[in-house]
Amino acid sequence: MKNLLLNDLITDDTTRLNENKIFLKTSQNSKYAKHIKNYITPKELLKKLDLKTQFVALTGTNGKTTTAFVLGHLLRAAGFNVGVQGTEGFYYNGKKVEDKTLTTPPVLTTIKRAVAYECDFFIMEVSSHAIVQNRIEALEFKAKIFTSFSQDHLDFHKSMEEYRKVKESFFQDEAIKVVKGRLIKADRVEIDGYQFVMNPQNLYVISKPLFEDIPMAGEFNKYNFSLAFKTAQILSSKSEEELKKAIETFKGVAGRMEIIAKSPTVIVDFAHTPDGMEKVLESIKGKKTVVFGAGGERDSKKRPLMGKIADKYADYIILTEDNPRCENVKTICEDIAKGIKKTPYEVIVKREDAIKKALSIAKKNNYTLLILGKGDEKYIQYCNHRREYSDKRCVKEILND
Repeated sequence: MKNLLLNDLITDDTTRLNENKIFLKTSQNSKYAKHIKNYITPKELLKKLDLKTQFVALTGTNGKTTTAFVLGHLLRAAGFNVGVQGTEGFYYNGKKVEDKTLTTPPVLTTIKRAVAYECDFFIMEVSSHAIVQNRIEALEFKAKIFTSFSQDHLDFHKSMEEYRKVKESFFQDEAIKVVKGRLIKADRVEIDGYQFVMNPQNLYVISKPLFEDIPMAGEFNKYNFSLAFKTAQILSSKSEEELKKAIETFKGVAGRMEIIAKSPTVIVDFAHTPDGMEKVLESIKGKKTVVFGAGGERDSKKRPLMGKIADKYADYIILTEDNPRCENVKTICEDIAKGIKKTPYEVIVKREDAIKKALSIAKKNNYTLLILGKGDEKYIQYCNHRREYSDKRCVKEILND
């Protein structure tokens, strides 16, 4: 079965099916495959493969990627072969080996990667979309981490209560559960103001950071590191002292609170929700200017809230494009601007021009510049095409000009 899988002879795509291939029938594709008689399910496939890989899931509105990379670093330091799958693509033992598809790809992709790279631990970001669509079908998780909860994806979930219920449903099993929050009852945890009922077996709640000194900026990252640290403690046999030493060697995550210039100080971060922006902006002291936009054809209700957060913390705001898709950039920026009441701001549609202006303001006024929303992404998504683009490259080109 392993050879069939690795030689692309198992497919979940009806259009690629032929007499030589076995069809993987999943909850996602079953409605398109009612006529197919020769198939295997993810549960049957995993049983035949007899995988020794232990799967670890991370879910939460913000913090998944950083926590996943820190955990991967700690488990590698403990001597394990580790795969990390998520927003940034797929990494094996710290090296990027496959580009991003979806944050949580179809289960066949996950299984194939776990088998191909012979991972001891397979750490994966699990989005709320993936939970609803069951892109994690039949995977048995050794541990699950819940990083945070705040408004996002309401274009998909329609309400915060629906979004909350989806996340809650993921924590009803007996897997190890490491959660940032406050324990209210044995089976009830408050996370960022919302209550979640969880299976109390193997439940660990992190209510305050486990340590203060970490190699990344941001108060919120102390929680991300603490979640990863506690999980690594449970999963490995390494001592607390050994794991703390391993944390000291962590080099950070590309596009997450990443300092890319020092004169002026320029920080790039992926923050693209009101909560994510607040955590980033409040963690940087002193005067600051911020450049950001919002994704088109996504939760538009969060846009004025993002503007409100920028208004609260920034000294100058520049609104610009951020994956507008088929929406008009100016319309998106107008939605954001509804939340800005006191801070001077302007709209500059082209992201390169926005950053150039922001760098000029930062230099002149000795501000810190924060460029938010895209992190380490390498493109801008328009209606019918992608344009190659990088915030980091843009800044370096302007500064070196």
